[in-house]
Amino acid sequence: MTPSTRPSHDLLTEKGVIIKQGKGLTRVALVYPNTYKTGMSNLGFQRVYHLINQEPDIACERVFLPNLRQKKNAVVSCETRQPLHHFDIILFSISFENDYIHLVDILRQAGIPPRSSDRNHLHPLVAAGGVACFLNPEPIAPFMDFFLLGEAECLVNEFFSLFHQYPHRTDLLAILETDLPGAYVPARHPPFSKKKIPVRFLENLDHIQTHTCVLTSHTAFKDKFLVEILKGCPHGCRFCTAGFIYRPPRIYPKENVLKAMDKASGNTRKIGLVSSAILDHPDIADICEYGTDHGFSLSFSSLRADKLDDPMIDLLHRSKVKTATIAPEAGSERMRRVINKKMTEPDIFLAVEKLVAKDILNLRLYFMIGLPFETDDDVRAIVNLTREIKERFLTVSRKQKRMGTITLSINAFIPKPATPFQWAALTDDATLKRRIGIIGQGLKKTPNVIVNLPSVKTAKISALLSLGDQNTANVIETACDHGWAYAFRHHMDDCRRIIYTPKPIPAVSGIADTDPCPALPSLPWDFLDSGISKKFLAAEWHRAAKEKQSPACPMIDCRRCRICTNENALK
Repeated sequence: MTPSTRPSHDLLTEKGVIIKQGKGLTRVALVYPNTYKTGMSNLGFQRVYHLINQEPDIACERVFLPNLRQKKNAVVSCETRQPLHHFDIILFSISFENDYIHLVDILRQAGIPPRSSDRNHLHPLVAAGGVACFLNPEPIAPFMDFFLLGEAECLVNEFFSLFHQYPHRTDLLAILETDLPGAYVPARHPPFSKKKIPVRFLENLDHIQTHTCVLTSHTAFKDKFLVEILKGCPHGCRFCTAGFIYRPPRIYPKENVLKAMDKASGNTRKIGLVSSAILDHPDIADICEYGTDHGFSLSFSSLRADKLDDPMIDLLHRSKVKTATIAPEAGSERMRRVINKKMTEPDIFLAVEKLVAKDILNLRLYFMIGLPFETDDDVRAIVNLTREIKERFLTVSRKQKRMGTITLSINAFIPKPATPFQWAALTDDATLKRRIGIIGQGLKKTPNVIVNLPSVKTAKISALLSLGDQNTANVIETACDHGWAYAFRHHMDDCRRIIYTPKPIPAVSGIADTDPCPALPSLPWDFLDSGISKKFLAAEWHRAAKEKQSPACPMIDCRRCRICTNENALK
C-alpha cells in the first residue's frame, strides 16, 4: 500500500467504510467542517456518505477538520489520504452554523481559494448542503459554487446525472438552478431575488432507513448504532427549526426501524434511537420491546415529560437507561405558553419521580434564556423549578438509598430562520450576562446539581451566522484571519445590524393589533421555499406575544390540512 492510499488510524478501527478505486470514477470529497469525532457522530453526514457511494461511478471519501494542534496535518481524505484539491467535487455537509469558519479554514489549508469568484476550471467544484444551509445559506454563499438544499435522497441522483451530462463547470452552473429544483447557484442568483428556490423534502419515509453506516469507537456515542425513527417534531415550539422546517413530521415505518436495528447485530449491542420527538412515534413501545428482547441496550434523545407513562418508563428501566433528558426550556408556565412548550410543572414533577423510582437516577434538564418576551422573573423561575425538581428527586432517591446527579444545560436563545421567532434579535450582552448570573448564583451552592452556562461570545457568533446575509462572509474571513473579537470590532455596524436589530413583523388579520403592512423588508433567506407560509409564522409570533398556545401539527398530508402552508388560511 503506497503512502498516498494508506488508511488513517481511525479507518483501521471502523466498520462499514467504503473504499472505491479504479479509473473513470468521479471523486467526491464529503467534508464535515469539524473534527472526526464530531462528524462521525452526525447521522445525516453518514447517510449522505452512504447515498453517494451507492452511485456506481462515484467514489465518495470523507474529510474532516485537521487537528489544529498538529499543524503539519494536511487536509486529506480518510479513505485514501488524498489531498482535498485532488477531488472533482468538494461537498460540505453542514449541520451547525458555527462550523462556517472551519469551512474557510479547510479550503485555505488545502490551497483552494475560499471565494468562488477566485476559483477557475482547475479547481474542484465546491458545494454545500445540510440543514444549516437550507435554513439560511447566505453567510457562506460567496464561498460556494452551488448549494443542494433539502434532503439528500431528493437531490443526489438528479445532481450527478446532470454532472455527467455537463462536464464543464460553466455549462453545469448555467443550467443547475433551472434543471434541478433545490439547487442554488449564488453567482446566478442576486441577493434578495424574488425567484424562489424550493427546499426539497421526501413525501414519506416508507422506503427509507436512516442509521449508522460506519461504526467507530471514536465518536461522542462510542460504538453506538444510531437509528432515526421520526423526522421533525409535531409540537411547534416557536424557537425550534425542527418543528417548522420539517412539517409535517414524517414517521419511519416500524418495519424499517426494526430492520435498521437488526443491522447492529454482530457489531454492537448499543442502539441510540434518534428524533426530535422520540415518544411521538406511534410504535415506540413495540420498537423498544424489540430492542430489549434482542439484547440491545437502548438510549434516547430528549424525552417529553408529558409522554413518559408507566409502560415507557418500564421500557427505559429494562433498557438499562441511567440518564434521562427532559427539556422544559423555560422555568415559568407563562414562558412555556410564550414558546408553545405544552409541558406543565405537574408533568415534569411526575416524570422525575417515576424515573428516579425506576432507578434512572441521573437527569439532564435543558433550559433557554434570552427568549422573546422573557423577564428576569422568568429566569428566576428556572432556579425555583430546578430546586423543586431536586426536592422531588431527593425524596424518591432516599427511598432507593442511591443518589444521582441533575445536570442543567442552559443555552442562550438564538433566533433561527424559518421559525416564528425569526424576526427576533439576540438579547443584548448586559441582559444576557445578568440572566446567566441569576442562574449561576441561584444554584451555586445546590448539591448534586451541575450547571453548564452559555457563553455570551458564542451566542453572538451563532446569531450572526444564523441571521446573516452575504456580507457576513467578510466577517467570517476576518475571523478566520484575526479571531472573532477583532472581526466584531472591524465589522461593527454590520454585526450590530444583524445580531441586535429586531425585524419588522408582518401583521396578520385577526391576530395582530396593527394594520397589515405589506411593504416590509425581506429577510436574507426569504428566497427559500420550504413550504411554510410566512404569514403562518408571523401569526405564531403574535400568538406568542399574547401568551397563546397553538395546537400541534396533526401530522397529516399538508394538502388536507393547509393550516401552515396556505397563505389565505389565517384570514
